Amino acid sequence: MYIKTVTFEVLAEAKETFAEKIRQDIASMKTFAGCLQSECWVNEKKATIDFQLVSKWQEKKDFQAWLKRPEHLQKHREAYQAEKEGRKKPSIVVNKTGQDYRLFDDSVVSSDNA
Repeated sequence: MYIKTVTFEVLAEAKETFAEKIRQDIASMKTFAGCLQSECWVNEKKATIDFQLVSKWQEKKDFQAWLKRPEHLQKHREAYQAEKEGRKKPSIVVNKTGQDYRLFDDSVVSSDNA
């Protein structure tokens, strides 16, 4: 199993806008081949909100295929083109970090103790 977490630190005033994006991503993941589970955790602070998107996949390649879906790539192309043409909107995302995990099992610790 492959687990992917991505934390988006978003400006507090953009909470509803970003929440809608997360709703769409979760819905998309849940219907995508290889996705086992998808959810988002929220941590509200004074000036920012952390949206931590957590998804579980059969394999890493399943998650990578989801990232390469045409509508996702198109949004990135449009953002790149807007930046290139000088009409880029200010980002509502302050910071973005991601982590990759695999499911823990006894082989993880038994190999360390050998």
